[in-house]
Amino acid sequence: MSAGIIEVGTKSELKEWVMFPYRLYRQDPNYVPQIIREEMDFFSAERNPGFKIADTRLLLAQQNGKTVGRVCGILHRLEEKKLGYKRGRFGWFECVDDAGVASALLGYLEEWFVSQGCREISGPHGFSDLDPEGLLIDGFDALPTISGSYNPPYYRRLLEDLGYEKAVDYIEHRIEFPADNPLFRRMVKRVAEAEKEGYRVVKLGNKKEIVKYLDQWWNVLEAAFEDIYGVTPLTDEQKKYYTQKYFGFVDPNYFIMVADPQDRIQGIFLGLPSLSKPFQKAKGKLFPLGFLHILRGFKKYDTVDFYFAGIHPQANARKIFPIMALTMHRILKAKCVPYLETNRELEDNISVTGIWGKYAVVNKRRTRIFQKQLPF
Repeated sequence: MSAGIIEVGTKSELKEWVMFPYRLYRQDPNYVPQIIREEMDFFSAERNPGFKIADTRLLLAQQNGKTVGRVCGILHRLEEKKLGYKRGRFGWFECVDDAGVASALLGYLEEWFVSQGCREISGPHGFSDLDPEGLLIDGFDALPTISGSYNPPYYRRLLEDLGYEKAVDYIEHRIEFPADNPLFRRMVKRVAEAEKEGYRVVKLGNKKEIVKYLDQWWNVLEAAFEDIYGVTPLTDEQKKYYTQKYFGFVDPNYFIMVADPQDRIQGIFLGLPSLSKPFQKAKGKLFPLGFLHILRGFKKYDTVDFYFAGIHPQANARKIFPIMALTMHRILKAKCVPYLETNRELEDNISVTGIWGKYAVVNKRRTRIFQKQLPF
């Protein structure tokens, strides 16, 4: 059955757009709800600087006055400069199991993108690689990270029936962390040699000490990920916004930076105690008890989620990577953390995915970016 499409333009419509997934997944034990207040801020054009570098439309699909789907369409001007042509992005797609609703939502975006000269539509994407991206196509019985993708299995069918095809796949692993491993034993000598040359881990006592390194941290992140599929440049405003949005959750124990002999940050490794279950207990609200659930999650956890690991392309990776990896290994071992959850990694990045394959994999999740050629 078809649906009517509304472009979000009022605060009440925005709230309806934000709240739809909470109702759609109400009975799903693996859904991890985001904090409602933060979602309202994130999708506010006045507060999120991503709206300044992109033309954006938030769409609601409704039948008989009831919301049955939503999607975000993005024309990213910085991505256009990077690619040399226009690509329409779609993201935060949610829909009941109804081909007509999916067709109405994505068809509306396709028409808009064609009118703007786009040659293709691709997604799910966000404003940047720091936002959720990818559609879950395998691993539905696993709890995602708080930034991971999650959706019903039928979403893939809805997209493929509309002519969407695979662009790239990401792989996420949940692995059992070994107390001992030959790989890390072999790194000890290499790390000692690098440290003699002046490479070192930056010591951090608390979150406040992170601030003075943030410019270098962002520079390494952007340089390391610049050529990866779907990555777009970040403005200074976006960096500041994401710093305020995410770094409040950072645990200094898992915020690893490696400096070279010239005291330049050249490698970064960011992990976080898994907050998926605390977020589920919070049910989208920080108050009255959500904040307490999240605080407890930092103190008691059995899993650390890996978010970013990057080395500046001009740095000596053979010196820096062993320091990063061995440091994280020692921290996890000291804290007796039994499980790791990797972030999304491109399936053809075998230098990384091959490493995780050497461990006891508890489960594996696969997410996909879909694309469709448009007439232009």
